Amino acid sequence: MLKIISHDGPSRQGQWREYKTPHIIDYNIVDIVKNIATPFKIQKEIAQENMEQTIELAKKEENKDKIAVIQGAQYTDIRVECAMELEKLGYRTLMFANTDELQRNPESLLDIIIKTRENINPNTTLYFPFATTQIIPILAYLGIDLFDTSRAIYEAKYNNLMTSTNIYPQENYKITDNIEQENINQLNFTIKEIQENIKNKTLRNLTEQKAATNPEIMTLHRLLDKNYQNYLQKYTQLY
Repeated sequence: MLKIISHDGPSRQGQWREYKTPHIIDYNIVDIVKNIATPFKIQKEIAQENMEQTIELAKKEENKDKIAVIQGAQYTDIRVECAMELEKLGYRTLMFANTDELQRNPESLLDIIIKTRENINPNTTLYFPFATTQIIPILAYLGIDLFDTSRAIYEAKYNNLMTSTNIYPQENYKITDNIEQENINQLNFTIKEIQENIKNKTLRNLTEQKAATNPEIMTLHRLLDKNYQNYLQKYTQLY
């Protein structure tokens, strides 16, 4: 369970286990509850059935400190149902499935994250794996608490350097000799930057700066401001 220390808009700074959030966890040691992996684009009936099987598997797990997976493909209502059922079973750290596809579908990403966040306990920790460094600030602004090293490792495997502004193929941009370590360094810097901006109530400013140089992040910002003002205003302090 997450102990919330402060808010900056929807973003939260808190304590998860011994770590300050938002936080980067080591993907290699993540302990995940068994679940039914489901493609993002699939018939709704199949997504519902797989989600229900995921819940049944979660019921059999005795260790509720493990990370449970929010399945449901592209369907927000199934995702929310899954998250709420996992909470009822006692899980307090929930991981989104299909995050690679979500990052390519901004409308689905916003709807699934925000509706899930609104319908679960505020002290439940949300984990978004495989995020790029570019998108992490706005994900943290939306209320995501945990990220991991999986994307850094993946990009290094294909000789790509992942920075806060871009992903550089090593064959064309020879910036570093140790790509995996530099990718992880970039992740760690990004999360520290986010933590400091939350502390200073300036995370929105940071995400807007990122959006100015990244069309995908700009699209997320535009859709967020257009469609989710109630969510944003709920956490906006009035002076």
